[in-house]
Amino acid sequence: MTWTPSGKRILYLEDEAIIALDTTDTLRDLGFATIDLCHSLEMAEAALNAGTPDLALLDVNLSHGRTSLDLGRRLREAGVPVVFATGYSADSLPLEDTAVVVEKPLTPAALEKALEQAAAAAASQ
Repeated sequence: MTWTPSGKRILYLEDEAIIALDTTDTLRDLGFATIDLCHSLEMAEAALNAGTPDLALLDVNLSHGRTSLDLGRRLREAGVPVVFATGYSADSLPLEDTAVVVEKPLTPAALEKALEQAAAAAASQ
């Protein structure tokens, strides 16, 4: 059976408003039932307190020199499929070899493929 976002909840962390709005539209088009759009690590933590998402899409580099890497590792350890989004080369990031990375600018096809890959990897663990 093919993975589908229908009925799923995604935690989406992005600090750039234009990118966030565009990608949120794409996530809606893909069929996510709930999109927890967060613009900071603090907002993401608050969203997690409301419940564990089915997936997470995390912008790696956030404002003020912060990153989402620790949050992503915690989510992955909890069994949540995570996709890291970055405008830099994936090879330049201190990520585990199994981390799923999608490079910006995000295209709907690349995003969908990365989300499917992360969901499949988490399901096989």
